[in-house]
Amino acid sequence: MTIKRLAISFLVFTVATASIAYAANKILVAKGTAITFLDTGGTAAITLSALAAGTGCTTACTRCSAQYTKTGANVKSQLWEMRVKAQLTGTNVLNEPIEYYVATSDGTLVQGNIATTNSTIDINKRKNLTFAGILSVDQTTTNTTMVASFPNIVINEVAFQVCASNQTTLPFKTDTAVHGITMTPMDIEVQ
Repeated sequence: MTIKRLAISFLVFTVATASIAYAANKILVAKGTAITFLDTGGTAAITLSALAAGTGCTTACTRCSAQYTKTGANVKSQLWEMRVKAQLTGTNVLNEPIEYYVATSDGTLVQGNIATTNSTIDINKRKNLTFAGILSVDQTTTNTTMVASFPNIVINEVAFQVCASNQTTLPFKTDTAVHGITMTPMDIEVQ
């Protein structure tokens, strides 16, 4: 009976002190410097202006950016948030999807074996990319910016690309300033 009481006392002590130790520390997210993937003026290029509609599409509706190699403070960043914006031209259909992906690279092999340049890819290549999220069409007004955010994307590799696959029945607006993908490192800090 004494050993049993001793074991229970030890267990209670461990649980009580562990919760005090963890309560003293805060776990926070420290956002790093955002990386932008834009038609013009971004950190890396991705041509989203006039991205074709997904209806019957095999290549012109899915595009990947130029490859970005992690540098500076974000070299060690593992968790990222993707924030996307897009506009469609025509009468939008509610709930139609625009899919977003990440293609990582170890510096030699690229996920999906896609080109490292800003280019279209065959729609089937997205099957071997890392799915990030879907921007669902949320209004019917043409040429109106829609925004979505996808947190907790794990990127362990040294380089990556972002990809958009327009699976709606409408093309992206022909405009180099209204579409984009922003990747923000979300580093975990214990205080």
